[in-house]
Amino acid sequence: MKPVWPNIPLSRWSKRLFKSLALFVTSVFLVTGLSVPGYGAAQPTALTPNTAVDAGLDVLIAQEPNTSGNATLYFETQTFTVSVHPRNAQFLSMNVYNRETRQSEQLNAPVTRRDGIISSDWISYDSFGSRAGRRVVYRASGNLRNNQARLEIVEVSTSAVLISQNSISVRDFFLPGANPSPNPNPNPNPGQGDLLNRTLVGFDTQNHSVRVFNDRGVTKMNVYNRVSNQALVNGLTATAEATQVAPYRCWVNYFGGQSFGGAAARYFIRVSGDGQARLEVIAPNGGVLLSEPRINSAPLVTNIPQADRPACFGGGGTVPDGAGLAPFVAAVFGGDNELRQVRQVLPSGSSQGVGGLTCVINPRIENAPQGQFINAAECTDRNDASAVVNFLRGRGLNSRLVYRNFRYR
Repeated sequence: MKPVWPNIPLSRWSKRLFKSLALFVTSVFLVTGLSVPGYGAAQPTALTPNTAVDAGLDVLIAQEPNTSGNATLYFETQTFTVSVHPRNAQFLSMNVYNRETRQSEQLNAPVTRRDGIISSDWISYDSFGSRAGRRVVYRASGNLRNNQARLEIVEVSTSAVLISQNSISVRDFFLPGANPSPNPNPNPNPGQGDLLNRTLVGFDTQNHSVRVFNDRGVTKMNVYNRVSNQALVNGLTATAEATQVAPYRCWVNYFGGQSFGGAAARYFIRVSGDGQARLEVIAPNGGVLLSEPRINSAPLVTNIPQADRPACFGGGGTVPDGAGLAPFVAAVFGGDNELRQVRQVLPSGSSQGVGGLTCVINPRIENAPQGQFINAAECTDRNDASAVVNFLRGRGLNSRLVYRNFRYR
């Protein structure tokens, strides 16, 4: 059965009005239906980042503060922008910017120069930092033969190379002894010429970098605090001293400088014939204000003139393993029986039970004006020495912390 539609007669005017309304509704629908999808499609394009602007932003962040054109070594790898700056300066800093994460992993971090770590053709600059909770070294290196560069990130505890990336572009290459820069520049890099050849002694301690060098026939000294990023001694005259005071009797000793922490003091840079080295700061009354041994993770540079060496240099007058040098001693009171006990629980050269310390462990009996005792371990850090004392006390030994000043022996 067909539905019955109502049959309503319309006037000619009503029919025209109905057609106009229908046309209007249809037009609105078409306009709305077409414009809304078109707007949605165009919106993501409007929000797409401008890659050129982002690239410029990366450079600006990496160069904060701006080092472009004033760097000793400036290059980019696939991921990083690296700058060792400033140019032609003794004390350098490092910037390492990660372009993927848009974060500065190093910013004005103090730098230590390393020659020959990769090969004799490379000069490297190290700065310490942390990455993903691990202590690392950022190593920026330049190849003197082809003016190429490389960034390595090395884990300190294991010496494992976590990241190694070669340069994809080099902007500044002003390394000592380098060929002219790849940048358009008619003049060769000034570099630092025979800086290494003029160095008599150079090494690093836990907190300092030291150098004794020849400057136009005058022996001078530099001492740089890497923690505070300050030069404690900068190009002051250094004097070679043939001391008769143990344990430095057969060592090469240079002293110089004038003050430490605002007080009068002298800096002593000491080197033995078997590769030991130490920085000490001594007050006028003989008190040791600072005493730090050389760390083995950095090379020892020696080019000591014969005139500065004592006759017994390199002979039997040296002290094994740096013994008798550190200011904090874990002492045990007793005789031969106690010494045997100490050596059982704390063998020479070990860090058993007290790992990760700055201590030299070589138990032995020592004599001092205050009396005889057993030197179980000696440390450059007071807290480390205290840890050894507690370790020995926990094993029934009568141990105490002893501070050794310059007049100790």
